[in-house]
Amino acid sequence: MGIVSKILIVALFALTFILKRLIPSKGAIGEKRVARILEKLPEGKYSVINNLLLNNSGYTSQVDHVVVSVYGIFVIETKTYQGIISGAESSEQWTQNIYGNKYEFRNPILQNYGHIKSLKQTLGDYKNVPFISIVAFSRQANLRVSSNVPVVYWSQILDVIKGYEIPVIKESDVRRITRLLMASNTDSKETRKDHVKNVRANVKKRQETIASDKCPRCGGNLVLRKGKYGPFYGCSNYPKCTFIQNR
Repeated sequence: MGIVSKILIVALFALTFILKRLIPSKGAIGEKRVARILEKLPEGKYSVINNLLLNNSGYTSQVDHVVVSVYGIFVIETKTYQGIISGAESSEQWTQNIYGNKYEFRNPILQNYGHIKSLKQTLGDYKNVPFISIVAFSRQANLRVSSNVPVVYWSQILDVIKGYEIPVIKESDVRRITRLLMASNTDSKETRKDHVKNVRANVKKRQETIASDKCPRCGGNLVLRKGKYGPFYGCSNYPKCTFIQNR
């Protein structure tokens, strides 16, 4: 290999590295768009916190958006998946069907339950304030989801939030909760890198557990069952454990 070829290869790697750092991911772009939508909420009764990273006893939780309001605390998980999105509220995995290919991803409702748990641990005295989970997709997704938890498009987020009209806390509480969350926000790059590393490790561990026919929630055995929409794997400890894995 000549000197010119080596220089070109090094330059290509350097350019790729720079572009990865400069060009935001689809997820980051989606979160910014939702953040702009949330800016339309009137101040005072609503307070918006974006990209909140909490650390509770070494466990980190990254929350896309939190809207603290007199009507409750809205916790929003933003998704940018395209294609047909199908799943149920209690399913461990949801399915993305795009261009004839199927891919599984973690149920964002369960993902958001983890975020709410972390928020409650952080807020302490305010843990009994109503927490409302919202999962939001772009219009590039065709949603076919069965859930009592709001799973909506980005453009519908404000409608869901404004549907809550009965005050449960005071505006002074909104300000205090906002201060508590902002003070708990971990903003260091190293912590955020560790969070991503931990998430990937947890996903790998979960996949390995499922591959060994064990339930990742309770450790029970996974049993092949027949359902309305075809065969699936369920936990042997049902109904105590409602874990479901698509076949």
